[in-house]
Amino acid sequence: MRHYIALLIFILSVSASAQELLTMDKAVDIALQHNHSLLGSFQDVESAKWGKLNAVTNFLPKVTVSSGVTQIDNETLARSNAAVDFIKAAGTQFGIPPQYLVNIKPFAYHNTYATSITVVQPIYNGGAEAVGYKAADATEEKSEYSLEDTRQDVIARVRVAYFTVLKAQEFTALSKESASRTQRYLEMTQRRVTLGLRTETDVLRWQVQLASDEGNVISAENFLAMAKLQLNDAMGIAPHTEFTFQKISDSTAVSSGGMPVASVQADPPAGPDEDRDASRQITFDQLAETPSFKIMDANLRLASVNIDKSWIAFQPRANLAFQYGWEQNNTVALDGIRPWAISFSLSFPIFNSFGDYTNLEKARADYARAQEQVESFKSGLLLQAINAQLTVNAAQQRIETARKGTGQAQEVLNAVTRRYESGSASNIDVIDVQTAYTSAKTNYITALYDYYIAEVQLDRALGRVSQ
Repeated sequence: MRHYIALLIFILSVSASAQELLTMDKAVDIALQHNHSLLGSFQDVESAKWGKLNAVTNFLPKVTVSSGVTQIDNETLARSNAAVDFIKAAGTQFGIPPQYLVNIKPFAYHNTYATSITVVQPIYNGGAEAVGYKAADATEEKSEYSLEDTRQDVIARVRVAYFTVLKAQEFTALSKESASRTQRYLEMTQRRVTLGLRTETDVLRWQVQLASDEGNVISAENFLAMAKLQLNDAMGIAPHTEFTFQKISDSTAVSSGGMPVASVQADPPAGPDEDRDASRQITFDQLAETPSFKIMDANLRLASVNIDKSWIAFQPRANLAFQYGWEQNNTVALDGIRPWAISFSLSFPIFNSFGDYTNLEKARADYARAQEQVESFKSGLLLQAINAQLTVNAAQQRIETARKGTGQAQEVLNAVTRRYESGSASNIDVIDVQTAYTSAKTNYITALYDYYIAEVQLDRALGRVSQ
């Protein structure tokens, strides 16, 4: 039996070691290559670039080649050419030389072929071409800022998800540690019952506590499984892809705020005055450089372009057209006479049942609404950034407090455990201090990862998330 257990442990260890080690930087690299939202944003930029080139083509001439064939029935053909047949038959009687009668062409053919080339050069169409280019330029700019905003969002999501996985691993390990400790207490108590030093009630109490701890292990493992799924989703890979994760203590990276990971636990917490000063450092000028704010600015530009577009309906239009063709006859060959024509068209809008005016006023109202949306977004972004900064400061303060609480709880747990082993402490005493220790360590883990996540969220609000 022992050989089977050893073999199973060996197989599990080999399977775990075969899993790929995933660092945070590697997780970000995977997301930048596979995240579907980011790949879609790349396509938006590509589409906007082609749209801008398309707007340029509106200034260029348009060339059209038209060719067609028309077939008529024999009866219609005979009626159409009846006059020609009459002239040819009676021409000699009227003194018309025969050579002239040969060159008379019919008025219609059974198959009539026609070919022409038309060139239209736009000159002025109310500024539609220029307005179209301005709109395409603003759209391209918006798509580029959207790409950067999506890139930062993906990186931030991956980092938060990665920290959440590490946090879930810590909780899982803590819950298993608590369950293992309870199991030892239960076994110890059961041995003491046989010696008459403890009662069956004590055993029952530890059995109840073990059941509770095992339930906590299941909850922690479920939390870890969900955290891994969310990380894989953020990276854009298969949901059940398994990795081993680099712990914070093993990481040589720095936090998103520039603070070395190892120093997070050593630096003294900031005081209340420092919190307020930190929040004042965030200004509207900083927010104006964020991709999300520049997207709103591009939206404002597009609203302004819509006003210009509405003015087009009030402007004249001028275009130049040139047409060159070949005589319509019964052959596909481009022969015969070659007529051409050139035309210049000029039109002025006079009255459109006030439709143009209402469109203009609507565009102006949309622009005013866009201005208000920008101001609202600006205020909301500032509040978000300040809140993230305050969360960073608060989490940093809680780290040191939670660490001290964990150390104290550990000392009390060790002391009460020794007393329990000597028989001078009750199982209620041990359970209470064990619960206090677990709670203190949970608070420390929460504070630590809240700090890391808040740092990422602050950088995201300020638009300074980098790869």
